Amino acid sequence: MMKLRGAGKMTMIALGCAITASASAQDSAPAAVAGAAQAQDGAAASADKGQIQEVVVTAQKRSTTAQKTAAAVTVFDAKTLEKNGVQTLQDLSKLAPGVSLGQNSAAVIVTVRGVSSRDTSEIGDPAVSISTDGFSIQRPTGLSGSVYDLERVEVLRGPQGTLYGRSATGGAINFITAKPGKEFDGKVAVGVGNYGLVTTEGMLNVPLNDDWAARAAFQSTRHDGYRKGEAPGRAGDDDDSQSARLHLHYAPANSKFNVLLTGQYTHTGGVGPTVEGVPIVGATVNNVMPYVPASGVPHGSPNQFIDTTIKSFQLSAGYDLDFADLIYSAGYRDMTQSQLRDLDGMSISTNYFAPSEAPKDISHELRLVSKGDSRWKWQFGGYYFQEKNDLLVYYQRYNVVNSPLNLFTFNYNVLARSKALFGQTSYELYDGVTVDLGLRRSLDEKTRGGYQNTGSGDIPQDGETGNSKNTYHLGLNWQATPTNLLFAKLSTGYKPGGFTTVISSLTSGSTVVQQTYTPETITAFEIGSKNQFWQRRLQLNVGAYKYNYKDQQVSVNNGGTSYTINAGKSDIHGGELELLVRPTADDRIDASIAYLSGRFKELCVAKTTAGVCTRNLAGNTPIQAPKWQIGLGYEHGFEVLRGTLTPRIQTHFESESYLGIENYERQRQRSYNRSDAMLTYADNGGKWSVQAYVRNIEDTRVITVANANFGAYNYAFSAPRTFGTKLSVNW
Repeated sequence: MMKLRGAGKMTMIALGCAITASASAQDSAPAAVAGAAQAQDGAAASADKGQIQEVVVTAQKRSTTAQKTAAAVTVFDAKTLEKNGVQTLQDLSKLAPGVSLGQNSAAVIVTVRGVSSRDTSEIGDPAVSISTDGFSIQRPTGLSGSVYDLERVEVLRGPQGTLYGRSATGGAINFITAKPGKEFDGKVAVGVGNYGLVTTEGMLNVPLNDDWAARAAFQSTRHDGYRKGEAPGRAGDDDDSQSARLHLHYAPANSKFNVLLTGQYTHTGGVGPTVEGVPIVGATVNNVMPYVPASGVPHGSPNQFIDTTIKSFQLSAGYDLDFADLIYSAGYRDMTQSQLRDLDGMSISTNYFAPSEAPKDISHELRLVSKGDSRWKWQFGGYYFQEKNDLLVYYQRYNVVNSPLNLFTFNYNVLARSKALFGQTSYELYDGVTVDLGLRRSLDEKTRGGYQNTGSGDIPQDGETGNSKNTYHLGLNWQATPTNLLFAKLSTGYKPGGFTTVISSLTSGSTVVQQTYTPETITAFEIGSKNQFWQRRLQLNVGAYKYNYKDQQVSVNNGGTSYTINAGKSDIHGGELELLVRPTADDRIDASIAYLSGRFKELCVAKTTAGVCTRNLAGNTPIQAPKWQIGLGYEHGFEVLRGTLTPRIQTHFESESYLGIENYERQRQRSYNRSDAMLTYADNGGKWSVQAYVRNIEDTRVITVANANFGAYNYAFSAPRTFGTKLSVNW
């Protein structure tokens, strides 16, 4: 529900506002959740309606206010997410500065400050950690169906090597779901829009007795494909997803023990993400961007599809030891996915990819966290993660409809394990002056068994790799006044190595060989300042960073084969400014500026047998690393009848970037502007609201994929102009 003009419990963070907090977005202990919510409500209730409200987050895996913690993280609460129509991971790219989103079919590729991983294979690891209620999601496929009934989303920028460890060289995105409360309430919402959009969403919170409470939520989204020219069959870039979640919270009165149980089911169907193809005539032309109709081009038969089912179960328990909280969290995620992908995006039926996989993830984390307001605060713990994955993949040709010819077969089973011990402490040396220290020891291993068959018999694909790494964090913070914080920190991040298959055209002979790549590491120095002025009506957060990036893992395409190598060295530095102003209780102005300069200092993608580099891309920019990202938004609340009418306009500018390390013209995303407009009416009693919106007013085409494979230039795009309306009813 849209809250009235800053009143009461409204804790909305406006678009682009920097609410910075240290590392964690985990609501690991249900008691901490309730405490954070109560503190946040109390702060909001006592504040002037025109002031910027405090936001409580579980920063550094303990509750604290966002403006008094020393790291770069943008926090979006439920009101902001709902108002901006955030239903997918991709939607965050227009809200959080320094964040860009790419796509590899159903897999989302997150880039933060120019750091990303394009390897979405069974061996690859993400460079940005993504989690839901503290449970790390190794492969963010189908996650969009889970973006509903949220308490907040925290987007952390920079390496998170101590508290998150592996696969967090770029940062972390944490989804925190709304938890059961002590009062009976509910909500239902229905939306319609262009492209046949129909959405439903609902929530019911039920206190079962003095000890138990339950919260159930659901969502469904369906719209036709955005690429209308894709006959035959349904058009691609559609959505057909449903999800349901159930929380059970047990917190006996006068007990030191509490537990939260969560189960969720998500299904995604339809055609799925698609690429549009333009035939390659003769040699590949790299210095020209081919014309691709925005509405799509005719695809071959059969029609592609996606069928993904995700079941997850989580447990979070806490016990109060008086001097500390003992917190245990565990999770299990079972995904089954099958697809038929049209690889060339054209009307021919010769290049299809039919993958099926069934990754099963489990994780355990046990932490002991100090309590109280003493100068010394600490926590330490252990972490275990395991993924088992079975894959069967066919590369197919359809000379006859519904009769595929399997040209290549890939049959793998993969096991990945990660173990870690970590600790983090802070000590207040003088009033307002605090030093932070964190350390993590990570052990990672991957094994793969199975075979490839490329037409000349089964070729074993067994392989293994193991890595270990110490990562650390050092910080110095000065709370100069209650509303002014200065900080400096040195942090490291690490992503495990792996191995890849290289086909004979890229090596000597005619066999398939395994090549390993080493872990990548980042050492990041960052300074920042977070401030509130003008009786907490103006908030200004600024920061600057410099990365020493070694052995960056990059995906290379030579001769139609993709594989992963280490880039050597990269230089990334930049700065961010985020502003929020409340000139009156009815007005809100927000703005953000992110500047980034990134270059590969060493990037040899091909060598002779003697080790002489024959293809050097040093000097190129990383993928999806625009130099400038600028956001600006304004809204005003009008009293109308017995409610508030709030129009809002917001825009996002992004300078040019590239979708490939080669920095070819055909991979270039030109600078663009993308704007949204919303008009929301909410009644004074908070019982109902209605919103009308137009997103991507300019109908800007934003590229998310740019390849040249299988006889075609391939492109995928984000959503075009969309509009619709949504009615929400609360009780």
